[in-house]
Amino acid sequence: MKRSILSLAIILSAFLISCTDDFEEINTRQDAVNRVDPGIMFNPILQNPTRNYQRNINLYPDLFAQYWANTISGFESPRYEYVDGWIGNRWREFYTQTLAEANTLIGWYGEDPAYTNALAQLDIWMVAEWARIAQIYGDLPYFGAGMGENVAYNSEQEIYYDLFDRLTAAVNTIDSSDLSQYAYSTDVDLIYRGDLEKWKRFGNSLRLRLAMRLANVDPSKAQAEASAAVTAGVMMSNDDSAILPLWNAGFYDYLHQMGFNWDNIRISKTFADLMYNQSGSEDPRASILLAYESGSPLEGSGTLQGLVNGYDLVPENGNDFATLNLDSGYAGYVRDGNVFNMTMPIMFHSEVAFLKAEAALRGWIPGDANALYQEGIQASMDYVGVDPALAADYINAVPAIAGADEASLKQLITQKYIANFPNGEEAWADFRRTDYPDITLPIDGVSSSASVAADTWVKRVRYPDAAHNFESEFMPASRNTIPMDRMDIKLWWDTTDTKTKSGGLMNSNF
Repeated sequence: MKRSILSLAIILSAFLISCTDDFEEINTRQDAVNRVDPGIMFNPILQNPTRNYQRNINLYPDLFAQYWANTISGFESPRYEYVDGWIGNRWREFYTQTLAEANTLIGWYGEDPAYTNALAQLDIWMVAEWARIAQIYGDLPYFGAGMGENVAYNSEQEIYYDLFDRLTAAVNTIDSSDLSQYAYSTDVDLIYRGDLEKWKRFGNSLRLRLAMRLANVDPSKAQAEASAAVTAGVMMSNDDSAILPLWNAGFYDYLHQMGFNWDNIRISKTFADLMYNQSGSEDPRASILLAYESGSPLEGSGTLQGLVNGYDLVPENGNDFATLNLDSGYAGYVRDGNVFNMTMPIMFHSEVAFLKAEAALRGWIPGDANALYQEGIQASMDYVGVDPALAADYINAVPAIAGADEASLKQLITQKYIANFPNGEEAWADFRRTDYPDITLPIDGVSSSASVAADTWVKRVRYPDAAHNFESEFMPASRNTIPMDRMDIKLWWDTTDTKTKSGGLMNSNF
């Protein structure tokens, strides 16, 4: 009997051991989908900038950059208040959706050489996403983030240096001549419809953007990266612009919703005034970009007027001011019956021309800085659809730039600001880096509930409540409590001091 039991135990043991050898295979459904086509995930990753646009961007960077002014009393973000239920979504959506989806794709396809081009495109896009979130918060959980465990926050310098390396590697990896590679379909690749050469130029242009961000804090690195980016090949025309199309049916949270359906915004006085004080007459882009809503008492005023930023109680006529001109036929937003076909700019070719102009102004790349500056204005005019003769008249009338000095940089950044409309994230980053153009403080003052000192500008957004609740031990020690995590703390690359401005010019950009 004992011998029989022992024999049975040996047989069962052998059976169990043999089962564990193929346990995973046996317990995996053979008809289950274990990984999906990369395009199914790449497409929503590209859509991330549109997620919660009002709360993540329009109520913060768009208002901080003063492209727009708020028309709703009680919305205090223009006075620098933090609302976790608004901007706090941005952190969660990036880390738990976009980054998690990207990491999943890399895990599935990272070892397969057939997906090399596709993953390089993904990495270029993720660099753009990392740069967008870093210029909001500063130090971030970066290396090892999105893998299910808390990680230490990395410094901005560490992050930027790695982003440069990633862009270089991704651009160099893409081989558009290799037809054996997996390729995203044209309806999946919302940015360039499968054009790999345009993806490479976008990657190099991002490298140039990030290089110029470091101009004041790390000039040797900035010069090296800017020169390398231009040499490798940046955007050459408006056809290279990185533009995210928005759906022409159903709900999407973008400018037309806030400007018309919700009546939450009107154009800022800061931006509207620049339509008239640059050339001695109205900027020819003004009437294409902007208009009054029908019935506004300001329609006959002769100029497009904007609303002052930063009211606590918005005047009753707040909605009378200029807003989007949805009937102009502009490529960025156009009415098709009762449907709005809109696009969200990620990076205009005009921005790249202005970046090159600044690099040339600093002597970092060859070229005529003024010619590149005028190229940027022309690219913007062409994109908006300005008559060539009117564009030429405007370019001849605006001040030229000459010499590496504050006056030239202010003029360059001011024109870049106009051309970048409505990309408020980049406009706010440029203002913090250079303190140009002239952006006003909130008319009713910085809110007493804001963590920004009175009579100073907002410099960043604080970390969300969830990060403080669960990650405080991983944060920089100087910002690991909500009272210390102030929104007037300058980011690494923001070295200028607005209080030193004299006669409208800084003394610290060169």
